Amino acid sequence: MGSEGEAHESTTLMPAWQPPPPTPPAIPDTAVIGGPTQPLIRTRPGAGPQAELTIESGPDAGHTYRATETALRMGRSPDNDLILRDPATSGHHARVERRGEQFWIVDLGSTNGTLVNGEPVQEKELNHDDRITVGQNAVHFSLLGS
Repeated sequence: MGSEGEAHESTTLMPAWQPPPPTPPAIPDTAVIGGPTQPLIRTRPGAGPQAELTIESGPDAGHTYRATETALRMGRSPDNDLILRDPATSGHHARVERRGEQFWIVDLGSTNGTLVNGEPVQEKELNHDDRITVGQNAVHFSLLGS
């Protein structure tokens, strides 16, 4: 073995890599999901209010997306509905969902957070003309027909 005068290098333990959580399965059109106080109600396609998300500034400026009864997930990963190509956006950053007649934004545990009109949110009801910040992208929310 070694002598008493030998120096020993210390070892640093690194946590093991963990895969990301699995993507939830698709939800049938008749499902009701969410908590008992604010359920996400899905109805027949094309029914109820619709909204548009327009990316006004950032790496993906100029793109417009339609939000209907189906939740719209946004982030950097290619399996999102709205793919944002900037490094400040998390892989699965946020989701816009319709609950009855209202639209809500839900942060999906993003690293840099989601802002609505400059305020950080975990979950918030969206109103016509709200400004959403996801990473470096400024997104304008508008209710169609308003």
